[in-house]
Amino acid sequence: MKFLMYSEAGEGAQILNRIKMEGNEVGLYIKDKIYKKGWDGLLPKVGPESFIDADTTIIFDLSGNGKVADAYRKSGHFVYGASEFADKLEHDRKFGFDIMSKAGIQTPETKEFTDFTQGIDFVRASNKRLVFKPSGKNLPCKLTYCSKNSKELVAYMQFVEKKFASEVDVFVLQEFVEGVVVSTELFCDGKRFLEPANHTVEVKKVMNDELGPSTGCSGNIVWPCDADIIVESLLPMDEICVKEQYVGQIDLNVVLTEGGEIYGLEWTPRFGYDATPTLMTMLEMDFGKFYYDAARGNGPDMKLSSGMAGGVRVTIPPYPVELVGHADPEKFSPNIGIPIQNYESYEADCYFYEVMLDDAQLVHSGGTGVILCACGLGANPEEALKRPYEIAEGINIPDKQYRTDLEKVLSKMVKEVNDYAA
Repeated sequence: MKFLMYSEAGEGAQILNRIKMEGNEVGLYIKDKIYKKGWDGLLPKVGPESFIDADTTIIFDLSGNGKVADAYRKSGHFVYGASEFADKLEHDRKFGFDIMSKAGIQTPETKEFTDFTQGIDFVRASNKRLVFKPSGKNLPCKLTYCSKNSKELVAYMQFVEKKFASEVDVFVLQEFVEGVVVSTELFCDGKRFLEPANHTVEVKKVMNDELGPSTGCSGNIVWPCDADIIVESLLPMDEICVKEQYVGQIDLNVVLTEGGEIYGLEWTPRFGYDATPTLMTMLEMDFGKFYYDAARGNGPDMKLSSGMAGGVRVTIPPYPVELVGHADPEKFSPNIGIPIQNYESYEADCYFYEVMLDDAQLVHSGGTGVILCACGLGANPEEALKRPYEIAEGINIPDKQYRTDLEKVLSKMVKEVNDYAA
């Protein structure tokens, strides 16, 4: 079988590497020039048009290239992930909330703004604890902010207005809901949802005790789940996804309250980082065959191991810097070429990101400083994180950094999800 991974920054390359190891022909295309060196010497780099033929399965590992993906589909190619529907679902917050409403999913009270003065006036008048969520093409994700009170939020929004107003297309102010945040994901082959669903809890702050800026993910726990109240709230999306002929995974991020109420927050219709790498640790089937069949509307139900999977993100400085809008990878990635050693005995449980070979040595390839997600399995969060911490401690990378309190934090979150959803 033949596979092309069409990637913005190479995040999905480790999955393509697994498909290659299964004996398939693969090609990797990385669109963003900042990340062009990623996976050099490890995977064949190709131009999409020269590589794709009638039987190629094209995998998109991120949203934002929906027009390209849909054009391939219209030309008769087999595509997994990405579509204009998925782009709109993730990036147009109002559209995302409208879809939640159609699916019968309640949302926190939310108001959309394009003018900072009006938004600030709303915050002052409401005197509530609110969450600020801006949208724009070149915005760092850390700008999303959960305030403690209205006074604090006003000051923060004034800062964002001064620094980023020209890049903020729209922003929403959302009522804060007390509870545990959990993501629930299902896979769709364009004809039906595949079973089983899975839950993910993750921590985003880069430092212990929820200090520092928010990141994509600092650590997570993933586990297969039965049809609990969260899964049941997502099932009406089946009809919508099939109508849109969406092929890929779709994740709903919700707040689950102690009383069992569910409030939808946002959609992630794409690979989740690091949720997808962690989930793939549980997949007991050929990766290539799974994506091949799903892209052709014949997706099999997923064979997942029992228990839970855990992931710990290992990074180096300047992480968690975000390179959005920057053109010079050398300037913003000063640690290009840092050696990664003593990984061989851990390699099967490592999901690598920004890596390449340099004179047969695995090194950092440049980017934000995300090296890998260390993964493991277990019956509970503590067991699932044992192997990831063994990897994080044992692998040799100068100035490596990772959170050391994930067992405590994630165990508590898993327990709350199970208790609240019962």
